[in-house]
Amino acid sequence: MAKKKASSKAQLPDRIWTPSNMLSFLRVLLVIPFALLLQDVHQNQLLLGAIALIAYATDLLDGWIARTFEGESKLGRIIDPLADKIFIIVAVVIMVAEHLLPLWFVLVVVARDVIILFGGLHLRSRTGITVQSNMLGKATVVSIGLVLMAAIFSDGGRDTLFTMLMLISLGLIVASLYMYGERYVKLLRAHGKKRA
Repeated sequence: MAKKKASSKAQLPDRIWTPSNMLSFLRVLLVIPFALLLQDVHQNQLLLGAIALIAYATDLLDGWIARTFEGESKLGRIIDPLADKIFIIVAVVIMVAEHLLPLWFVLVVVARDVIILFGGLHLRSRTGITVQSNMLGKATVVSIGLVLMAAIFSDGGRDTLFTMLMLISLGLIVASLYMYGERYVKLLRAHGKKRA
């Protein structure tokens, strides 16, 4: 099964200008107005919410379009999760500077994304395999997004909903890192056995 997945990934075309890739690029660009609007959260809550929803919609649509209309590409496997990480990291760093999020939560989020990014790069350099986001990873990104939205609309306040969402997000972050670590080790071992 792993061999089939690896071979199908190797056969993906090197297309750049596909509709799904354009949606991922749009998600990266959306971080610019989002970051600027965060400078005055109270006045820009609705605009920030709208941009966050558009970013989430592009995240849902890019993968679906790629699979449905056979628009998958090597770049798409990289840019989709990378766009999520860029958007979230920039957003949470600015939000902690604006006192909307606690620093410890931001450090956990950034650490998760840095670990996954460098783990993915190392795995790709060793095996040629690009690991796609799975459902747990997507759920983790959604949970972090919900924490950001709760922080924006509570304007830095700490209510029960905010705390609950943050705890759920932390649980998903830990679970997704554990699952990613398992996949990372399995793929490295399988590649080592294949070479031997």
